[in-house]
Amino acid sequence: MGAFSRRAWVVAGVVLAAPGFGTAVASAAEAAAAPIDEVIVTASRRNETLQDTALAVATVDPQTLAVGGLTTLEDVVNYTPGVYFRGGSAPIDNGITMRGVSTFTSAPTVGVYIDDVPIGSGNGSASGAELMLDVMKAGMERIELIKGPQGTLYGASSMGGLIRYVTPDPTKAELSGSASVDMSAIDHGNSSQRYTGRVMAPIVADRFGVSLSGYYEDVGGFIDRIPESATGAAKNVNGYENYGGMAKLAGNITDRFSASLLGLHDKTTFHGRNTVALDGPPFVPANGPFDTDTAYSLDESKFSLIAGTLNYEFDFANLISSTSNQERTVTSTTDLVADFGPLVALFCGCTVDNAPFTGTTTTDRFVQEIRLVSREKPRAAGNFDWSIGAIYSKEESGNGQRLAGLPTNFVLLDVNIPSELKETAGFGNLTYYVTPQFDVTAGVRVAKVKASIAIDDGPEILVGDTPPTNVDDTVDTYSFSARYRPKDSLSFYARAASGYRPAAANLPLRDVNGNNVAPVMVESDTLWSYEAGAKGYVGDGRLTYDVAAWWLKWENLQARIYVNGAMTGGNANSDVTAYGFEGALGYATANDFKVTASLAYTHSTLDDDETSAFGARGGENLPGIPQWTWAVRGERSFTLASGTRASIGLGMRYTDSQDTGFEGGTGANGATITPLIYNFVIDSNVITDLHVALERGNFGVSFYATNLFDEYGYSSGTARPAVGFIRATASVIQPRTVGAILSYKF
Repeated sequence: MGAFSRRAWVVAGVVLAAPGFGTAVASAAEAAAAPIDEVIVTASRRNETLQDTALAVATVDPQTLAVGGLTTLEDVVNYTPGVYFRGGSAPIDNGITMRGVSTFTSAPTVGVYIDDVPIGSGNGSASGAELMLDVMKAGMERIELIKGPQGTLYGASSMGGLIRYVTPDPTKAELSGSASVDMSAIDHGNSSQRYTGRVMAPIVADRFGVSLSGYYEDVGGFIDRIPESATGAAKNVNGYENYGGMAKLAGNITDRFSASLLGLHDKTTFHGRNTVALDGPPFVPANGPFDTDTAYSLDESKFSLIAGTLNYEFDFANLISSTSNQERTVTSTTDLVADFGPLVALFCGCTVDNAPFTGTTTTDRFVQEIRLVSREKPRAAGNFDWSIGAIYSKEESGNGQRLAGLPTNFVLLDVNIPSELKETAGFGNLTYYVTPQFDVTAGVRVAKVKASIAIDDGPEILVGDTPPTNVDDTVDTYSFSARYRPKDSLSFYARAASGYRPAAANLPLRDVNGNNVAPVMVESDTLWSYEAGAKGYVGDGRLTYDVAAWWLKWENLQARIYVNGAMTGGNANSDVTAYGFEGALGYATANDFKVTASLAYTHSTLDDDETSAFGARGGENLPGIPQWTWAVRGERSFTLASGTRASIGLGMRYTDSQDTGFEGGTGANGATITPLIYNFVIDSNVITDLHVALERGNFGVSFYATNLFDEYGYSSGTARPAVGFIRATASVIQPRTVGAILSYKF
């Protein structure tokens, strides 16, 4: 254990010996100072107590986290054992996995919802796995992290789990609002500023209301560009600017009919990346610990969503209709004259001073869902709860690449790769109460998937047009669960469920003879997961707990395949077996002392030698999956003699070492296996966060330090083959950041 880790334990001991320390993340093992039954979640698409939900669910209050300077989706994930963050090279780079279900393509294994609306892309051509939307600052009421496959309830691309943003209901609120100013400084970098505001206002009491929120942040960087980069030296290049907002109008039009309209917009701009080059193997920083060789770029991400929900209450059931349309555009322009200037000059026969390369990823997704959900009945033997529904999703994506030469503006490459993913599905869930204490649930979803992909190239110099490739697929998913509640303070559950990622059309890859060596179709991959858990509390709910053990089998996993140095899509020839457990404890006293501790273990490995895709021996770990993670947070609140309310909070989070690729070696048949995703190990780390807050009347102030001991490490990394060498890079954990927040509430 390093010096920083030892100091973290010393601080933890001092604070634990003091009045206490605080929590912002709630799970079944945390319900503040009240029994766990009072925590209501909608992970099962019904309003249920956390203890009654036959799922492993953690909930987060973004406002409470923000007091300690923790404002990103990455911060949430880092305090949720069993959920892993893989990203950080850019502010929009949010790759997330759950329970050992890693990603080998750009198609996600974790779904994202806002209320009843699926967002993001399930299409690997649109980088859906890397571009998960972070709207932590948009005035969300809470975030639910649901572990395990959710195929029957939430559809494709949720085979590892789901992140669900839940917006507030303005019809139930009195006039209220808040505003905050957050100023901070990053060690080894520069300063940041963040402004947020929100208001909830009833229009007609208990009938109509509106919720508005907005945010702006200018976040400092800490990565420096070296002089040898294509665009020369620069300081703190990974800073960014982000702004957006959310508006929600909701109304109870009659006693039976209600409606809501939601709009959300987010825009991020940045000009450099948190990408540190590594030399190896063995892989070590090629330059300084905070130095990058990447060039200056013009990067922008824009996301817009509009969604409407209608709800009509029949005597026997609720009819719910959800309609949404989302658009996202991500562009990046970089001068690649050093790499491709001579090539452009060769074709144009002209002088090339600049060679701007622009990559553009677009997604336009329309979703219509309708479902009928039975009205809640008492838990009595012979009663049923049920839901049935259908969903249609159409996603049109584009992947553009343009390379030109200046000053003549000769266009060498102007390619767009349009792709489409359509899903039509029907689903249903049925719960039967065998006794008031014991019930069983079965769910099914049948999805019809259609996908296509093509190539359109304007100049047709380097790449020619390719007509659309079309594929069809049908996928069934199932879930079965049982709940037993012998007493109010204890419940057990067992669950078996499947999940999948949709099939995708594949672009042809020609060999020297013109033959296609790529699979025409990237087939669906599927998994079955089995878990058992217990949730409960002791006495009056001061001590709470939540434990679960799980095992899964993942088959036909989608992967990138390399043919003669070129990359295409396909399926691996090895299955994956993963298993693990999660546990959480919470304790709250009558004198405002609260603490939670959670622990997760994950073992996720290849069953056999993998020789058709990335190359690995059987038994090797999946990349980006640490075996052990734990987190502890707490808070001690008290009132000063002046009447000011004060609190001190401490959080610590541990991430075990993790592989980024594969070692290869001698396979089971004696043949040598050469990995195409090379491995280097990301070391384990302990990160400590601390904050002190004061509140008097409507005003509050807090002082915080994240990564208190300035622990150096990586959040992700990769080592992939390039022409004649291995290109290895890593993203650095944000250094110690010290800040202060001034807030006002009414």
